[in-house]
Amino acid sequence: MEKARVYASDQAHFSIARALAVLGFPSEALHVVPADESFRLRGPATAAAVAADRAAGLVPFAIAAVAGSTNTGSVDLVGELAEIAQRERLWLHVDAAYGGAALLSRRDAPRVADLERADSITIDPHKWFFQSYDIGGLLVKRRADLLDTFRLAPEYYRSTRPEDQPLHWYQYSLEGTRRFRALKLWLSWKHLGSEGFGRLVEANDDLAAYLARRCRESDDFEALPEEPELSVVCFRHLPGGRRLAADLDPERIDRYQDRLQRALEVSGEGWLSTTKLRGRTYLRAGIVNYLSTEEDVDRVLSALRSLSPQAWTGAERG
Repeated sequence: MEKARVYASDQAHFSIARALAVLGFPSEALHVVPADESFRLRGPATAAAVAADRAAGLVPFAIAAVAGSTNTGSVDLVGELAEIAQRERLWLHVDAAYGGAALLSRRDAPRVADLERADSITIDPHKWFFQSYDIGGLLVKRRADLLDTFRLAPEYYRSTRPEDQPLHWYQYSLEGTRRFRALKLWLSWKHLGSEGFGRLVEANDDLAAYLARRCRESDDFEALPEEPELSVVCFRHLPGGRRLAADLDPERIDRYQDRLQRALEVSGEGWLSTTKLRGRTYLRAGIVNYLSTEEDVDRVLSALRSLSPQAWTGAERG
């Protein structure tokens, strides 16, 4: 296990590292490959990392890609990674917990291309399927992989003929017993249909594009990246405008974003989180509410401007 290596970008969800730790792998088993300028894991960088590790006597065995990162909504180049996985005989997992629902939109499905080439995919319906917590899912290309991993035959589960064998869910996961988490998703799907889900996803993507466009059109906001891949927008407010902000202390601007986020939260006008991108602090809007509107976006931007003076004064004090 000490020589095993799994490849993921610096935008991968922390659950990848946690899963490896729970399985008993040392921390160095996760080989973090730097994302590109759009925060995506690319094939060439991953191939170089695999080659270097093999040359060092290590044992690459999996790539953990992401389709809709929590941080920026970025989507790794799954097609490129699938080519490497096939050539190097590696398992390809895609964390599509958030972004996988885009497949339900005919218009936006290309934003999460090549998911069908993965060996396994994570889906969390309590994200972009608009379900209440908790419900999650793992899709695998080959059913036998789950059975080979989890199937046991306790003496109290007996049947005389193979065709009489019931479907035992304990043979497909760590859970010995599970409650009917899927009922709420089934009911929603019966009500909305795949096209209905797809339209809700599109509405969120359109709203994220609207927020990013408002930032581009404003002198006192900037987004990174300028065009969101899905419905996450990372942006920040620049007091006094872009030209003045270029001469300000970057660390003070970072503190300002944190204080501005807190001021917005306390005001009750809206809610944003913060994140770090390339060492700098950004506000983060993860749009997954189908009731949100362009008016909500405009109100939040207006509130940020109104709260700016007090937040900037607080940032000066550190």
